[in-house]
Amino acid sequence: MFEALTIIAVTAGAYIGTNLDNLILLVALYQRYEKRPGVVTAGYFAGMLVIGVICLVIGEAGELIPVSYLGLLGVIPISIGGLALVQMFGESKSSDSAGVTPVSSANTIFSTVLMTQLSNSADSIITFSVLLADSMDKSDYFIAPTFLAMVGVFAWLAFYALKHPRLSEFLSRYGNYVTPFILILVGIYILSNTATDLMPG
Repeated sequence: MFEALTIIAVTAGAYIGTNLDNLILLVALYQRYEKRPGVVTAGYFAGMLVIGVICLVIGEAGELIPVSYLGLLGVIPISIGGLALVQMFGESKSSDSAGVTPVSSANTIFSTVLMTQLSNSADSIITFSVLLADSMDKSDYFIAPTFLAMVGVFAWLAFYALKHPRLSEFLSRYGNYVTPFILILVGIYILSNTATDLMPG
């Protein structure tokens, strides 16, 4: 039971760490297309499902790597987190939503949200692919549902933040500071002999 809760917590942490920027972007998209929130939500879910499938495929391929070397993949999210820290203190980040323009077509809004999420999720793909590759098959039964649950939580949180400017401002101001540290912790988790490695297949 403890192992399952650990995996769920790490998966949720990995999702938060790699998607806080997407959450801020999603708030902006809800605001931009305020008359079509359902289409924005559908585009977000579709984008994250595509990312989930990509992670699963890469993760399964990663299981071909000898078990003794899998833990070393934890260096990847640690490196991403470290690079994010360097960038955070080295330069200011421009708004991700600057290029978004309001449109009325549902198909165009859906495509815009979908492609925006995909183009901004390289860290999610890398981190979850590594996490899935490092885990035993039974762990995947906890990782996948937790990933999907977090997609729903983030969609709700972004829509909620739209109506609460203080929350939106808090996410925009402090979100980027939290992300690197979460990624580093996930990397350390993968490097260590963790619950994902110990659960029987």
